[in-house]
Amino acid sequence: MDLEPTQENISEAFGFQVPPSLAMLVGLARRLRPEEPHRALEAIGIELGGPLFGFLGGQPTSMREPHTPPELFPFLYQPAWQLHIGYVVDEPETACGDEFMLAGLSVEAPEKCGMLARNLPELLSALVHDAGEAAETVATTLCADFELGDCGGLDKARAAAKKERDACSSYCTDDRIGVRVPEEPAPLELLHVEFRRHLIGTRERDRVLDAGRRALKIGAPGAALALARDLIWTLGERTHWYQIALELMEEVYPALHRPLLARVARREWARHYGRRKS
Repeated sequence: MDLEPTQENISEAFGFQVPPSLAMLVGLARRLRPEEPHRALEAIGIELGGPLFGFLGGQPTSMREPHTPPELFPFLYQPAWQLHIGYVVDEPETACGDEFMLAGLSVEAPEKCGMLARNLPELLSALVHDAGEAAETVATTLCADFELGDCGGLDKARAAAKKERDACSSYCTDDRIGVRVPEEPAPLELLHVEFRRHLIGTRERDRVLDAGRRALKIGAPGAALALARDLIWTLGERTHWYQIALELMEEVYPALHRPLLARVARREWARHYGRRKS
């Protein structure tokens, strides 16, 4: 790549700081398998990729679709299940959120929103645990580098993650990623994914936008975000609908105290539609 993969360049390109643990994982992969770093962890059932992987010095393979939600920057791929695991571009302590989550068809209950682990060590522990003896060499290296010990305590970690999830409001979304936010009074018309599908199916721009803004007014930004995400999934290829989704996101993220995601949404707007008139 032309750009040196520094934290500064990543911050400039994506608007956020990459967690040190992710940079460490990519470095480990390059050490284990210099010629094919993206396949260095295949023993535990994953491949590396995504826009962050290239910036951190790996091969610039991108798994990011044009309308991938701003929250998700995929960097791990499970070929057997066609599932992507990504970093949530956010501040977990202010969002009641989780650093990592599963994107794709969730094997968990819908209210869990597909969250697999709260941080990278927990995620690696789970993958090593599930891989068993077949991944002994990789597992030994991971456990040493990430101080996973014997990779035990997994049940306790999963129970803690479930407790955190249960304390939040959750919405299933058509992209199967889900939305999880601090508890809020969800409006009935946006509570279930079926209701949002019906609303979007009307193709009435003002009605859809008003529903999202009403949710914001009553203190339910998570419901408005779920609507925006469903808009992107269902009608995102239609330019004016993606524009509406970005409008909602620009208002939703500040309400959720997620300034970095608000900036991502503004950048997306400028990239697709140019700068707004003041």
